[in-house]
Amino acid sequence: MNSTLMKQLKIWGASFLLLAVLAACSRSESIPSQELEENREQTISYTTQSGEQVEIPAQSQRVIYLGSTLEDLLAMDIPVVGANLVHATGSYTEGRLEGIEDVGNPGDLEAIAALQPDLILNGYTEDADRNTAFAKIAPTIPFNSALPFKERVRELGTIFDKKDEAEKWITKFDAKSELMWDKLQLEDGETATIFLQLGKKLYVMGNRSLGVVLYQERGFAIPPAIQQNIIAKDQTFIEVSEELLPEYAGDHLFVLVLGNDESQAESDRMMQSPLWQTLPAVQNGNVYTTSAEWNTDNLLALEQLLDELPKWMNR
Repeated sequence: MNSTLMKQLKIWGASFLLLAVLAACSRSESIPSQELEENREQTISYTTQSGEQVEIPAQSQRVIYLGSTLEDLLAMDIPVVGANLVHATGSYTEGRLEGIEDVGNPGDLEAIAALQPDLILNGYTEDADRNTAFAKIAPTIPFNSALPFKERVRELGTIFDKKDEAEKWITKFDAKSELMWDKLQLEDGETATIFLQLGKKLYVMGNRSLGVVLYQERGFAIPPAIQQNIIAKDQTFIEVSEELLPEYAGDHLFVLVLGNDESQAESDRMMQSPLWQTLPAVQNGNVYTTSAEWNTDNLLALEQLLDELPKWMNR
């Protein structure tokens, strides 16, 4: 066999091998698309909270979430491929964000489309134009992340065919809460206040976010000023001046501080002030300072909070 023929055989062999590799790659890349298309064909009719009917996948596999409680979906093991990760900064998300692309805030259309989602949950429901734009990419559900956490769990259970898992999560959370309150052993009528320090501004929180745990049935009583000026007016929080500290301060004070120098310096200054030192909770050693990341009721945080709260209180 002459050298020219040998060269031709080598070239043909290499070309054949290259074609085989390309064909294999093409087949492997087409599988997700085929599965995605098949998944989209199997749909159920979902009624949004506004009464709109939306056809959504019966088993979503590539979910985009836009909102402030991505941790809800992580706790429910929902397959999220993209989200606005600006909100997912708490320590409770550590190790849970792998494989989730940041699509920006409130969500870049090109980045979302590139991920080929089969369902989009849009927490920014007030922006009707963006909701329409998202719907051109994939079925889109307006999702109210401000709902009480048990309602959000059940809503996610309905959307993702996880109703049993949702009820199990609630049952487990309630049982663990009972064990926590058994451990804390509060006296009847013991009150608590949540102060939130954001820069130079001081806020008093109501019965949402961290308050959903502190003010449970077996938990702390709500100080009258908080009940009258926040909860009764359907507010989440109000800003207060330091002069009003005695009016809002309960028997226990939970001080949440944003993680920057200004917030920390302002919080330190407040807690060294003569007025702060006169508060009964301060004099009794019932002040607990922690990160503002716990000012939330997302499911991952709540799961861990039931372990963290006794630690804060040294019980």
